[in-house]
Amino acid sequence: MSIFVRLLASGGEEEFHHHPGPDTGEPVLIFMSPAQAHGHFKTATLTTADTVIVVQPKPGKSIWITDILVSGEKQAGSDATIQFTDGVNTEVIFISNQVDVPPAVSVGLQSYLKGWKDARVELVTSGAGDATVTIGYLHSAENLSFAQWDAER
Repeated sequence: MSIFVRLLASGGEEEFHHHPGPDTGEPVLIFMSPAQAHGHFKTATLTTADTVIVVQPKPGKSIWITDILVSGEKQAGSDATIQFTDGVNTEVIFISNQVDVPPAVSVGLQSYLKGWKDARVELVTSGAGDATVTIGYLHSAENLSFAQWDAER
């Protein structure tokens, strides 16, 4: 026997998402993380010493990183750095020295690596580096200053 239940979002008439079950066709409640529902990704590749913006937040807002992928070629005397920066404050997320082995990193975060207001994600290479980075991210409405963000971590 089935009982009809209608689940509504708090304070509104919007129903929660559901999908017909594969065996019975009865509705199954769907749960998704914010990253699954609203996630984006961007990639960047550098083959010379340079800096490129991978992800830029919306003005006055921040970015939450959900995934980091880094790959490249072995290069003598080269580094690949992924960092948050607002142009004044910089926090390094990852550095790979490409002398002995090429960078190969895949990180699916269980939570989020949160940035501060107007902090973008950059890829910086030194020397004749060859690196590609893919960043999974969310745009966030949070707008903590660097000092507030730094105090919270």
